[in-house]
Amino acid sequence: MVRILPRDVLRGLPTVSTTDVDDAHQKIADLFCGHDLVPQTRGTFVDMKLRSLHRGDVGIEFLDYGADVRISPEGLENFHLIQIPLAGHAHMEVGSSSVDSSPKTATVPPIDRPFTMTWDRGTPHLIVYVSRLALASVAAQLYGEDPQGNDSRSSDPGGDPEKSVKLGYAMDLTGSAGRAFLRSVVELHDDMIGQQEKTAPTFVQKLLADTMVSRLLLAMSPVTEADHSSPASESRLIRQFRELLERHASEELGVPDIAENLGVSVRTLQLALRSEVGATPSELLRRVRLDRARELLLAAAPGQETIVSIAERCGFSHQGRFSALYLDTFGELPSESLRR
Repeated sequence: MVRILPRDVLRGLPTVSTTDVDDAHQKIADLFCGHDLVPQTRGTFVDMKLRSLHRGDVGIEFLDYGADVRISPEGLENFHLIQIPLAGHAHMEVGSSSVDSSPKTATVPPIDRPFTMTWDRGTPHLIVYVSRLALASVAAQLYGEDPQGNDSRSSDPGGDPEKSVKLGYAMDLTGSAGRAFLRSVVELHDDMIGQQEKTAPTFVQKLLADTMVSRLLLAMSPVTEADHSSPASESRLIRQFRELLERHASEELGVPDIAENLGVSVRTLQLALRSEVGATPSELLRRVRLDRARELLLAAAPGQETIVSIAERCGFSHQGRFSALYLDTFGELPSESLRR
């Protein structure tokens, strides 16, 4: 895993410091958005340290409140943040969802709804800033379509794709995609620092920024505005995954086959399912097969169907394993369902 030390983030740039809560609140509000800032321990002081550097549509911040604090932003609206603890522990709540954050897990706040965070004392953050428009633009290049699902070569010029790309609430920084994102952040950081006194070709600066945003998208599994407005709040990818399982659950399906059919990597599918459903692809495939087996068992007439034949039709080749899973899931044996 890429190791980033707090003292190395934007080293050489001026550090804005304050112990006054109101002053800290105002500085962060000016940089990001309106929010409430409340110390969580006795006294009303913080020991905030802030360094910030932006270049076009991307930016990097170092922020350490130096105290246990609770932060309740109003909503980001025009930009995305990836908040990476360099030490310590933080927690974010978005409605009924929550994320525990550490150097192994970054938080990615929503851009269109309120959320609340608690940062423990001793939890300095490296924060990556990306404008909504830049994320939408790179997403169109990366996936060949705009965030609304239209072919990027013929998308409606009157549309507003910058308001459509959304991300999950957490990023795993220990996997290959998360590590690749961190490496791209370090490369962008070092270039931004190095270019303070000289100007690199514009295309080189854009390449580094676009690479970082691409790595962000690959590590996060983006979803769309329409996905979040659905009754179940599931992304299009998850809905397509469920539909595929319903159609082909009884076939010889492996997770790589499913991911290939959906046009994503196994890692992207796993992260999306874990973020939205809290389960792995294999667990959901098994549950769909069990549900189908139960339907067939309850509908079968005794003597016309056997447990073995139904289990095999639903993708279970091991009778003992099937019976154990069925009992654990439905609280009765397959033979009891068949006799109903």
